[in-house]
Amino acid sequence: MIAFVKFDPSEANVSIDYIKLAEKVWGFEYNETPIFVNHGDIKLDSRDGFYLDFSLFLPDYTEKWVSVKVGWNSTELMINLVKNVPNQIAIMTAFEQELLINQKGFYSLVAYIAKHVNGEIMVGENSDWIDLATFTNQYHEIMTIPFAEAVDQSIEFGSQHAPGKKDSGTDRYLY
Repeated sequence: MIAFVKFDPSEANVSIDYIKLAEKVWGFEYNETPIFVNHGDIKLDSRDGFYLDFSLFLPDYTEKWVSVKVGWNSTELMINLVKNVPNQIAIMTAFEQELLINQKGFYSLVAYIAKHVNGEIMVGENSDWIDLATFTNQYHEIMTIPFAEAVDQSIEFGSQHAPGKKDSGTDRYLY
Protein backbone atom coordinates (compact mmCIF):
# COMPACT_ATOMS: atom_id res chain seq x y z
CA MET A 1 0.00 0.00 0.00
CA ILE A 2 1.17 3.49 -0.69
CA ALA A 3 -0.13 7.01 -0.19
CA PHE A 4 1.36 10.46 -0.56
CA VAL A 5 0.87 13.65 1.39
CA LYS A 6 1.59 16.93 -0.41
CA PHE A 7 2.45 19.85 1.90
CA ASP A 8 4.31 23.13 2.31
CA PRO A 9 7.66 22.19 3.95
CA SER A 10 8.08 25.69 5.40
CA GLU A 11 4.91 25.20 7.46
CA ALA A 12 5.61 21.65 8.68
CA ASN A 13 6.32 21.25 12.36
CA VAL A 14 5.92 17.59 13.34
CA SER A 15 7.85 15.77 16.02
CA ILE A 16 6.49 12.65 17.74
CA ASP A 17 8.13 9.69 19.44
CA TYR A 18 7.69 6.33 17.65
CA ILE A 19 5.82 4.76 20.62
CA LYS A 20 3.32 7.65 20.82
CA LEU A 21 2.83 7.50 17.06
CA ALA A 22 2.29 3.72 17.17
CA GLU A 23 -0.31 4.19 19.91
CA LYS A 24 -2.13 6.82 17.85
CA VAL A 25 -2.20 4.98 14.53
CA TRP A 26 -2.89 1.45 15.78
CA GLY A 27 -5.11 2.54 18.67
CA PHE A 28 -3.61 0.91 21.75
CA GLU A 29 -2.09 2.15 24.99
CA TYR A 30 1.47 0.91 25.49
CA ASN A 31 1.12 1.02 29.30
CA GLU A 32 -1.88 -1.30 29.10
CA THR A 33 -0.76 -3.36 26.10
CA PRO A 34 3.06 -3.47 26.07
CA ILE A 35 3.72 -4.57 22.49
CA PHE A 36 7.26 -4.38 21.18
CA VAL A 37 7.43 -1.61 18.57
CA ASN A 38 10.31 -2.24 16.22
CA HIS A 39 11.62 1.03 14.82
CA GLY A 40 14.15 2.45 12.38
CA ASP A 41 14.44 5.80 14.13
CA ILE A 42 13.31 7.24 17.46
CA LYS A 43 10.72 9.74 16.21
CA LEU A 44 8.94 11.20 13.22
CA ASP A 45 10.36 14.67 12.74
CA SER A 46 9.73 17.20 9.97
CA ARG A 47 13.17 18.75 10.58
CA ASP A 48 14.78 15.36 10.05
CA GLY A 49 13.30 14.49 6.65
CA PHE A 50 10.13 12.75 7.84
CA TYR A 51 11.96 9.43 8.01
CA LEU A 52 10.58 6.64 10.20
CA ASP A 53 9.79 2.98 9.78
CA PHE A 54 8.14 1.04 12.56
CA SER A 55 6.13 -2.11 13.16
CA LEU A 56 4.36 -4.04 15.90
CA PHE A 57 5.46 -7.43 17.18
CA LEU A 58 1.96 -8.87 17.54
CA PRO A 59 2.96 -12.17 19.21
CA ASP A 60 3.56 -9.92 22.27
CA TYR A 61 -0.14 -9.08 22.20
CA THR A 62 -1.59 -12.55 21.67
CA GLU A 63 -0.29 -16.09 21.32
CA LYS A 64 -3.00 -16.68 18.69
CA TRP A 65 -0.80 -14.73 16.28
CA VAL A 66 1.29 -17.90 15.76
CA SER A 67 -1.49 -19.28 13.53
CA VAL A 68 -0.91 -16.47 11.01
CA LYS A 69 0.89 -17.69 7.90
CA VAL A 70 4.58 -16.92 7.57
CA GLY A 71 5.23 -13.59 5.91
CA TRP A 72 2.39 -11.66 7.56
CA ASN A 73 4.59 -11.04 10.59
CA SER A 74 5.52 -7.56 9.47
CA THR A 75 3.21 -4.67 10.20
CA GLU A 76 5.87 -2.27 9.00
CA LEU A 77 4.84 1.26 8.13
CA MET A 78 7.44 3.34 6.28
CA ILE A 79 7.51 7.12 6.01
CA ASN A 80 9.93 9.22 4.00
CA LEU A 81 10.09 12.28 1.80
CA VAL A 82 9.66 11.33 -1.84
CA LYS A 83 12.99 11.25 -3.63
CA ASN A 84 13.55 14.54 -5.51
CA VAL A 85 10.11 15.89 -4.44
CA PRO A 86 10.65 17.72 -1.12
CA ASN A 87 6.99 18.67 -0.70
CA GLN A 88 5.65 15.10 -0.74
CA ILE A 89 5.78 12.44 1.93
CA ALA A 90 5.40 8.78 0.98
CA ILE A 91 3.71 6.42 3.45
CA MET A 92 4.13 2.75 2.54
CA THR A 93 3.63 -0.83 3.69
CA ALA A 94 5.30 -4.03 2.57
CA PHE A 95 2.35 -5.54 0.68
CA GLU A 96 -0.13 -4.27 -1.90
CA GLN A 97 -2.91 -5.80 0.22
CA GLU A 98 -2.46 -5.79 3.99
CA LEU A 99 -4.09 -7.44 6.98
CA LEU A 100 -6.74 -5.28 8.65
CA ILE A 101 -4.47 -4.33 11.57
CA ASN A 102 -1.95 -2.86 9.16
CA GLN A 103 -4.64 -1.16 7.07
CA LYS A 104 -5.81 0.50 10.30
CA GLY A 105 -2.27 1.69 11.06
CA PHE A 106 -1.61 2.79 7.48
CA TYR A 107 -4.76 4.87 6.97
CA SER A 108 -4.53 6.36 10.45
CA LEU A 109 -0.89 7.30 9.84
CA VAL A 110 -1.72 8.96 6.53
CA ALA A 111 -4.48 10.96 8.25
CA TYR A 112 -2.21 11.87 11.18
CA ILE A 113 0.52 13.20 8.90
CA ALA A 114 -1.87 15.06 6.59
CA LYS A 115 -3.56 16.70 9.57
CA HIS A 116 -0.28 17.82 11.12
CA VAL A 117 1.17 19.28 7.92
CA ASN A 118 -2.13 20.60 6.55
CA GLY A 119 -1.58 18.49 3.45
CA GLU A 120 -3.51 16.86 0.65
CA ILE A 121 -3.56 13.09 0.17
CA MET A 122 -3.20 10.79 -2.81
CA VAL A 123 -3.92 7.12 -2.16
CA GLY A 124 -2.00 4.89 -4.53
CA GLU A 125 -0.13 6.17 -7.52
CA ASN A 126 -1.65 8.45 -10.14
CA SER A 127 -4.86 9.10 -8.19
CA ASP A 128 -6.49 12.42 -7.48
CA TRP A 129 -5.39 14.58 -4.58
CA ILE A 130 -8.06 14.75 -1.87
CA ASP A 131 -8.44 16.68 1.35
CA LEU A 132 -8.26 15.14 4.81
CA ALA A 133 -12.03 15.18 5.36
CA THR A 134 -12.68 13.23 2.16
CA PHE A 135 -9.94 10.74 3.04
CA THR A 136 -11.20 10.29 6.61
CA ASN A 137 -14.77 9.74 5.41
CA GLN A 138 -13.59 7.13 2.91
CA TYR A 139 -11.49 5.11 5.40
CA HIS A 140 -13.35 5.91 8.64
CA GLU A 141 -14.56 2.35 9.26
CA ILE A 142 -11.05 0.87 9.02
CA MET A 143 -9.40 3.69 11.00
CA THR A 144 -11.85 3.42 13.91
CA ILE A 145 -12.06 -0.34 14.30
CA PRO A 146 -10.89 -1.26 17.82
CA PHE A 147 -7.33 -2.58 18.05
CA ALA A 148 -8.33 -6.01 19.47
CA GLU A 149 -10.97 -6.51 16.78
CA ALA A 150 -8.53 -5.57 14.00
CA VAL A 151 -5.99 -8.05 15.39
CA ASP A 152 -8.61 -10.82 15.67
CA GLN A 153 -9.83 -10.28 12.10
CA SER A 154 -6.21 -10.20 10.91
CA ILE A 155 -5.49 -13.50 12.63
CA GLU A 156 -8.58 -15.07 11.08
CA PHE A 157 -7.67 -13.91 7.57
CA GLY A 158 -3.91 -14.36 7.94
CA SER A 159 -4.22 -17.94 9.19
CA GLN A 160 -6.17 -18.87 6.05
CA HIS A 161 -4.38 -16.83 3.38
CA ALA A 162 -0.72 -16.33 2.55
CA PRO A 163 0.52 -12.79 1.99
CA GLY A 164 0.05 -11.45 -1.48
CA LYS A 165 2.43 -9.60 -3.68
CA LYS A 166 5.11 -7.50 -2.03
CA ASP A 167 5.02 -3.88 -3.08
CA SER A 168 8.53 -3.89 -4.51
CA GLY A 169 8.23 -0.61 -6.38
CA THR A 170 8.31 1.52 -3.27
CA ASP A 171 12.11 1.83 -3.42
CA ARG A 172 11.80 4.40 -6.19
CA TYR A 173 10.28 6.84 -3.66
CA LEU A 174 13.00 6.53 -1.04
CA TYR A 175 16.33 8.29 -0.75
